[in-house]
Amino acid sequence: MRLFGKSLRKIKLRRKQKVAPEQPRVLFVSHEATRTGAPKIILNLLQHFSQKCDIACESILLKGGHIAKEFQQSSVVDCFNLTNKQRDEIRKRTTDFVGRYGDSKPVFAVCNSMESRFITEDLNELGIPCVSLVHELPSGYGKQEYDQVFSVSRKVVFPVNFVRDAANSVTPLSDEKSMVLSQGLLNPDFGSGVSRQEAYASIRQELGLPEDAFIVLGCGTLDLRKGIDHFANIARQIAETSRTNRPIHFVWVGEGPRWPHSLHHYVKLDLAKSPANDCVHFIGERANVEPYFVGADCFLMCSRVDPFPCVIHEAMAASLPVIAFTDAGGAPEAIGDGAGFVVPYGDYRQVAATIQLMCNQPAVTLGLRERSLQRVQQRYRFDDYAEKLIDVCEMVSGVQVRKAAKDIDDSFQLRVHRAA
Repeated sequence: MRLFGKSLRKIKLRRKQKVAPEQPRVLFVSHEATRTGAPKIILNLLQHFSQKCDIACESILLKGGHIAKEFQQSSVVDCFNLTNKQRDEIRKRTTDFVGRYGDSKPVFAVCNSMESRFITEDLNELGIPCVSLVHELPSGYGKQEYDQVFSVSRKVVFPVNFVRDAANSVTPLSDEKSMVLSQGLLNPDFGSGVSRQEAYASIRQELGLPEDAFIVLGCGTLDLRKGIDHFANIARQIAETSRTNRPIHFVWVGEGPRWPHSLHHYVKLDLAKSPANDCVHFIGERANVEPYFVGADCFLMCSRVDPFPCVIHEAMAASLPVIAFTDAGGAPEAIGDGAGFVVPYGDYRQVAATIQLMCNQPAVTLGLRERSLQRVQQRYRFDDYAEKLIDVCEMVSGVQVRKAAKDIDDSFQLRVHRAA
C-alpha cells in the first residue's frame, strides 16, 4: 500500500522524491471519498486503470470519507481536507503534489465532478491535460462554474444526454470537446450474490412485515434533493386509495439529518397524522445494500434532481422495475425499452396507480424484471465505460498507457499464483 503520511484525516505530502516512477504518472481527482455515486465512480475508474494500464496511479481527495482507504489500495493519495473556499491553499497543495518529482509531471488527470473544478483549474495551469466527468445539473451551478470547468478541460464527459443538454443550455460546448458516456454498473456481480428467496424473507422478517408484503424500495440521503417527502407522500396516496390484495410497504435505505426541524423530522410528523404511518420505514445506512434491492419488488426514483444515479443500475441489476419522474435527471434514459415506468414529475396519483398495477399483476412485474436485468447487462457495463475513457485519455494526452493483452494476462496469472 502506498500512502502519504500516517493518517487519513491528516495525510501530509512528502518532499520531492529523488527518483520518479518508471511508469507515466496518472492523477485521479475526487471532491470526497464518501459512499456516494460520484466518488464510487472515480474509485472504480482508478481501480480499472490501475489493472489495465502501465501507470503510476495517484489520487487527490479534496475531502476524505469512508472509502478513502480504498483509494490508497490502488494509488498514492493526498487528502487535502479543504473546502473550495480555501482557494489559495488548494493551489499550493496541488502545485506541491504535481511537482514532487520535479519536472516529471502526471501525463493526464481524470477529474470527477464540478466540485473538483478548482483543482482542475490548477492542473491545467500546470500543463496537465484534464478529462472532466460532469455529473451535475445546472440547478446547483451557474454559468461561471460551467465556464470554468469547460475552459480548463481537454474533454468533458457527461453521463447522459439529459445532463449534456442541460449544461449546454447554460454554456454551449462544442461536440468536439464534449461526449456522452454512461458509467454503467459499478459492481458487475451486484444482484447475483444473494438468493432472492432468502433476501425476500430476510428483509420482511427484519422489519416485521407480512410475508406477502409488496416492498417499494428507495435509496439515498435523507434530504430534499432525494425527495424523501415525495416518497412518503406517495405512500400516503396509496394508503388512502389502495385497492390491492397485498399490503404495500415503503422502505428507504440511507441516512441523513434526523434532528428536530430536519426534513426527516417533518416527514415523520406528517406520516404520524396519516394512515401510511406504519408502512414507511427509514431504516438508515447499510454497509451492504444488495439484499435490500434483491428482496424488494420495485424501485422508486423520486429525486428532485439526480443526473444519473448509480442506484438505478443497481436496481436494474437486481431485476427491479424502476419508476422515475420526468425532468428530474437521466433515469428515464436508463429504463427505456420497458425496464420501468416514467411518470410526470410529482404526480403522486400516477405513481400510486403504477405501484398498485405491479402489485396486482405479478405477470406484468415479471416481464419488467426480465427487461430491467437484460438492459443493464447489455448497455451499462462499467468495464466498457472505463475502456472508452482510457481511449479518451490517451487521445487528449498523446500518451499510450494501456497494457498489451499479454501483459494483462501475465498480471492476472501472477495475482492468481500469489493468491494460491
